[in-house]
Order: sequence, then C-alpha cells, then structure tokens
Amino acid sequence: MDNKNLSPRQAARRRRAIRNRIIFGAVLLAMLVAVILLCVAIFGGDGDAKPSSSSSAANTDTQGADDPQASQNPFDTTGPVIEGLKDITVEEGGTVSYKSGVTVTDDTDPNPTLDVDASAVDLSVPGTYTVTYTATDASGNLTEEEITVTVTAKTTPASSAASSDGYDASDEDVSYMKYLGGLYLKQIVKDDMSLKEKAMRIWLWVNWNCDYVSTSDKSSWVKGATQYFDTHKGDCFNYYAASRALLELAGIEVKPVVKSDSSHSDHYWCLVNLGDGWYHFDATPRDGGGDYFFLVTDEQIDAYSEAHENSHIFDHNAYPARATAIITDMNAQPDYYDYFKE
Repeated sequence: MDNKNLSPRQAARRRRAIRNRIIFGAVLLAMLVAVILLCVAIFGGDGDAKPSSSSSAANTDTQGADDPQASQNPFDTTGPVIEGLKDITVEEGGTVSYKSGVTVTDDTDPNPTLDVDASAVDLSVPGTYTVTYTATDASGNLTEEEITVTVTAKTTPASSAASSDGYDASDEDVSYMKYLGGLYLKQIVKDDMSLKEKAMRIWLWVNWNCDYVSTSDKSSWVKGATQYFDTHKGDCFNYYAASRALLELAGIEVKPVVKSDSSHSDHYWCLVNLGDGWYHFDATPRDGGGDYFFLVTDEQIDAYSEAHENSHIFDHNAYPARATAIITDMNAQPDYYDYFKE
C-alpha cells in the first residue's frame, strides 16, 4: 500500500513496525555474531596462546607461595663457613661423632644448617672413606667440605699396650708424656701429702678432666696418656693411661689390668699398692651410682661387674694377689670442687 494513501495514524503505525523489525533484526544479528565468536573461542582457539597478563600475575603469585626460592635473599650469594673439620682415624669397630668440634657460621643467617653424609663409611671394615659436610643458609647458598675417615685394623690382642709394664714408645714420646704429666701433677698433689691422699686426688682429677669419646690410639699407653693430657678427650684407655702416668710420677706402685672378655666391650684400669696391698683403681666415669672405683677389692668390683654386663671381668690369676679388706664405700665419691676449687 502506498504511504500516500495512508492516514497519518496508519503511516505512524507502519513506521513503528518497520523500526521494530529493524531493531529485532539487529538484536538477532548481534546474538548470532556472539554465538559464532563463542564457538570460535571454545573450539577454534590457539592452544599455544599466552595467558593474559592477569592470568600470568595470578600464576606468579601461586608459584611464589609454593616455591622456597621466593623467600631467598637475592643479594646474599655467600655460602656458610664450616670450621673445625679434620680427618678422623678410628679403630675397627669403634664409633665416631662426626659433628663434634664442627661449627657453621654465615654472614646473614644466624642458624645455617649442617648435614653430614657418612653413608659410605663402614666402621667394621678397615679402609679409607670420604665424609661430606654440606652447610646451607636461608638464601639457599651451599658450602661443601670433605674429610677422610680411616678405619684401622683392630690390634690382636687389643690390650697389648696396656698389659705391658714397659713404656712401648720412643724415648721422645716418653719424655713428652712425662713432661705433660709432671706439669699436671704439680697442680694435683703436694709433697707433704700421704700416698693415699695423692692417689685419691689423682683419681678425682682424671675422672673429671676429660670428655669421654669412643676412640683412642691403643698402640701405646704412653700415647694414650699423652692424648689425655693434650686434648682432655678420650675413652677408658686414655683414663687408664693418664692414671698410670700420674701414679707412677707420684711414686705410687701401679700395674695395668685388662678386661678378659672383650666380646661386649674393651676396658682398662689399674691396680695400685699404697703399702697395704693391691687395690683396684679405675677413674673412667660411668652412669649411675656405686662407681667410685678407688681402692676397691675383688669382691666389690666383681659384684659391680656382674650387675653391669661384665664391665670389669678379668683373669684373677694373671695379677698379684689383691687385698681383701674393704676400705672404700663405692657410693661415697668425694666432691671434686672440695679439692680443686677455682
């Protein structure tokens, strides 16, 4: 119908109808385009497309929460310093404290960690092994150092040095041992003391002034005594050897005793004679009470040994006859500081 033949009202209605169709068509077209773009985005997107900047930022934040490197100090590039390392020699079947005397410091981290890898060491097989120390600070800086552990064959019998009345050492070693022992003896005893008082003070001093470690050079009791005097560290052999050296230097008659059954452990101590017979003298410290082994009889030491896994079992026929009169309460050890006050 020609618009010219329409009334004004009809013409207005027709224009509205045409406009509505145009709007509807535009909306429909827009919806169709949106559907097409959505399908392309879902099914036709580039699998290698980079994530948006917001996605990358979110991913970075997530990595920072899980990655321990994120907390490191990027300006700290200096590793910790390991000090006190030294090669170790230990007798077959012995034990080693790998961190004893070892310290770790760092220029920024007050508490750097230290890991020791001694997995290659077999203390039951003689040989030379490598031990690795790794120190790490909070910034992830590492310092690695290595030492060697030499496991020596166990001497047979292991007690050969202790059972000899001789020095089993060179003249030079004997002179050095006597020199060191003489210096300490001057601090321990006085000339006007009785032999018993001298022996008691030697027992207390040897018992207190050594850190117990599980290794020693048992090739010579002279070297064992020197190790005690030099380092104040050692095992029962060093306690025995230092006691023997000081007792001899003090003019006290002394003989070595060796544990006869070493299947559980070795042990060494002394017999002393102060004029009234031979008594047992063992300054090696032990846990628990009743271990004041100063001038004790066979009866006393046998009873202790039986209650403590044969700690002092020995061949009673291999040594001079011992005194039988009990003169020492094994639970009454004197206080060290009553005799050696600062």
